[in-house]
Parts: sequence; C-alpha cells; structure tokens
Amino acid sequence: MSSATHLPTAAAPQPGATRVEELARAVGGTYVGPSSPGSSPQAGQAAYEGALVYGITHDSRCVTPGALFCCVVGQHHDGHRFAPQALAAGATAVLVSRRLDLDVPQIVVSDVRAALGPASAAVWGQPWRQCRVVGVTGTSGKTTVAHAVADLARACGTPCEVMGTLDGARTTPEAPQLCRRLRRAVDAGAEMVVLEVSSHALALGRLNGARFAAGVFTNLSHEHLDFHRTMEDYFAAKARLFDGRSAVAVLNVADAWGRRLSKMIAGTTDLVATWQPSDIEQVTVSPVGISGRWRGHTVRSRLLGRINAANLAAAAATASALGFDDDAIAAAMPAIAPVRGRLWPVSGTDDDITVLVDFAHKPDALAAALRSARELCAPAGRLWAVFGAGGDRDQSKRAPMGAAAHRHADMVVLTSDNPRSEDPARIAADIAEGVRRRPGARGGLHVELDRSAAIAFAVDHARAGDVVVVAGKGHETSQTIGNRTVPFDDAAAAGGRLQQRRRTRR
Repeated sequence: MSSATHLPTAAAPQPGATRVEELARAVGGTYVGPSSPGSSPQAGQAAYEGALVYGITHDSRCVTPGALFCCVVGQHHDGHRFAPQALAAGATAVLVSRRLDLDVPQIVVSDVRAALGPASAAVWGQPWRQCRVVGVTGTSGKTTVAHAVADLARACGTPCEVMGTLDGARTTPEAPQLCRRLRRAVDAGAEMVVLEVSSHALALGRLNGARFAAGVFTNLSHEHLDFHRTMEDYFAAKARLFDGRSAVAVLNVADAWGRRLSKMIAGTTDLVATWQPSDIEQVTVSPVGISGRWRGHTVRSRLLGRINAANLAAAAATASALGFDDDAIAAAMPAIAPVRGRLWPVSGTDDDITVLVDFAHKPDALAAALRSARELCAPAGRLWAVFGAGGDRDQSKRAPMGAAAHRHADMVVLTSDNPRSEDPARIAADIAEGVRRRPGARGGLHVELDRSAAIAFAVDHARAGDVVVVAGKGHETSQTIGNRTVPFDDAAAAGGRLQQRRRTRR
C-alpha cells in the first residue's frame, strides 16, 4: 500500500482550503478512507477527517502539494493509473470512479469528468457566485463580441476581464484552470468576466456546474464537424449554454439556429433578449472604423468592416440585457478596441495598399471577412484573399472555402495553414476544387505553399488601392507542419513585406 506524503490538516480551513468531506458533498460523491485488503469503505476514514485540499488537477504532471487529483478516464488514458504518481507529488486526496488500493482519502463518483467542474468550483470557492460571468458562444464572432462586451463594461465603470482564444491553448480551459483563473480575477477586483465558450467545452463537460449571468449566441455555421459529425450535434453542444445555467439568454434571431434556440428555451430561461445585426442601422464603413445608429443613438467604433456591425449589435444587446443604461452603452462604443487577428490592420497611413489579418478559417467567416474588406477597396482596387485550411481537420469545408474566396475576391492565393500530417499540396487542391466548380472567375488563382512567400506574393503584386486579406491564423503565432511547430506570425510576415514595398516606392 502506498502512503500519502502530504495531508495538511487544521482545526479550521485556511483561506483557499476545502475539507475533503465538503468536496464529497459538493459533487454528490461518497467520501471513503484509505483502502486496504478486506477493509470497509469507511475504514481508516477517521484518521483523515479534516484533510484539506488547496488545489485541483486532472493532470498528474501538474500536481502540487495539497491538491485533489481527479482520475479522469479519457479516450487514450485512464487517470486512475496515474494516482500513485500524483500522491508522490503531494496530492491530498483523489476523485475516482472506483476505489483504489491507496492510502489516501478518496471521493467516489460515477463519472469523474462530469464531477470535475463542480469539484473545481468548490475548491476555488464558487467563483461563479462572486462575479457576473458572461458566456459567448457561436461559430464566428466570439472573440470580438467577448472583448467588446468587456470594453463596454469597463467604460461603464465595471471592472471586467476576458478569457478566451487570445490567452490560452484552448478557447475554454478545463474546469480546474478556469475556476482558478476566475478566483484570481475575483480576488483582483473583477466584477465581471466574459468567457468565450466553445462547443468542445460544452460537449466535454468542462462547464459542468457553471453558472452564467448571461449566455450570448452569435451564429452557427459549418465548423468542427470532424468532432461533432453533424450540424445537429454541433447545435446541441452550443445549446447547452442555455440549458438553465444562463440566467439571461442573448440570441441572434437573424440566424436560423438562433431562432430555433429562442423557441427551445422560451420556458426555461428567466430572460430571453433577442438581437440581430440590423440593430445597428445606417452603417457607414471607412478605413478608420464604422458608424451607425443603435436604438436612436449615433454610435461610432474603431472596429473595421461591416461584419463588425453585427458584433457591436451583439455586445450592445448583451450590455443592455445585463442592466447597463443604453445611453451609457452608446457613449462607450468608441472604447471598444480592435481585436488582434480580427480584421486587424497591418498596413498604415504610409502604405498605398491595405493589408488585414483575420482569423476566418471556415466558409461563412471567410465570406463575411471578404465582404467587409471589399468596402475598403479603392474604386478601382482589387481584393486579395490569402488563405489555406488546416490538415487533419474537417475536410468538407475546404471546397466551400474556395468557393467563398472565388465569389468575393478578385485574386486568390492558396497556401498552407497548419497542414499537420497532411500534404499541403493536397489540401490546396481540395480548396481549389471550390474555385474551379464555379464559372466566371473574378481573377487569378495562385498557389504558393510557403505561407511567408504567399503573403509576399500578394503584397508585392497588389496595386495601389488594393486590399489584401490574410486569413486563417489571425492572432496565432505558430505553424504546425508534420510533427513540428514552428514560429510564424501573419502580421509580422505582412508587416515586413510592407516595409520592403515602402522602400521600393521611395
């Protein structure tokens, strides 16, 4: 039998510490003492009364003294096998689906992964109850909407943080990391946290036990079908944000899936607030931002492109549903900052072309980005699209991405975008099928599999007044080729080539 090396106890819990027996109650599990041959589940339990947990993880490599180690059974690994390693690193207790022959307090539940969220919230003091958490889900727009809501809240005097795509390996972290970050945000004074919520996180139960002041739905289109298999499954995953865990639902009813969702939750959500992109009226776009009318107010924003009118409408509707004053929301619109990698301008006032970097990596998002960029072209200017598609991912979106680029751009440059184990040339050929199947091409199709060279080609061959959209990676700063991940930044590559163009023009 292994022996536990760290069992901190105290007459009363210290700040940030939780008794094991309290955790068992929080997750609806059974608290049992150490296991030994022939012992009853309660044998030895008294010796461990008052054992304290100071953290939580399901990764044995991340165990710190006093942690609760959660033995998640995954697709490839069974966490129960790593419990001895976790104890050697200082775990106080384990969360298991079967009692282990280990000298340590154990919380037995039917499904460890399902209990991971409630356990994490309990360890970190239920941070969901101590600040208003806003969840933003949908295929496109999550990042921009999340940051826009946060900027509006801050401008209206509410300390707010954002968690999502731009600051982590996952759009939505696993429950232990998420609850720890929420706790730190609350302790730092945040009164609101806006969280990007992915369909993967909802499907895999990372948000079990979570509670949201508001859930926001932006739209749904073809994406992640390598994971969800069908659009129905994809929609069902997104809909879980509105299964009662969100007090307010803020839904885009211009989207067919949003209308369906509105009908689904009408009797189960306290407040359903609807919005649509046309809520921002009389939209005017320019190279310095967009303006329009919202609920009778003139509004201006530094965000570029007509596509961002929809994101502004979503953010404003969310702030209003949360109780912010409409006058204050309208006045705060200029405080919404452009988001890196979302129609992000790389070019400046010294350039004779416009170069934008965007995260669009699915057909509808690419089409929307190109439509918005088209309005920034000079009267005789051409629109360039530089993009690829990820390898080892949903192949069915490749030809539709080619068709979207063909429909909206004058010049299409196909390149690589995280080809992973696939042949980049094969991926480019799959995308090109979408171009060739549509008659009446606007202009040229060029294939350059070296992404840096592809960007250089577009920047070098663009004419004054042209707009170049480099799509697919956005804020990302690496490229995965085979089993190697190498540094690569679209903005840096485009910016460097623009410098050379300026020198040539002089």
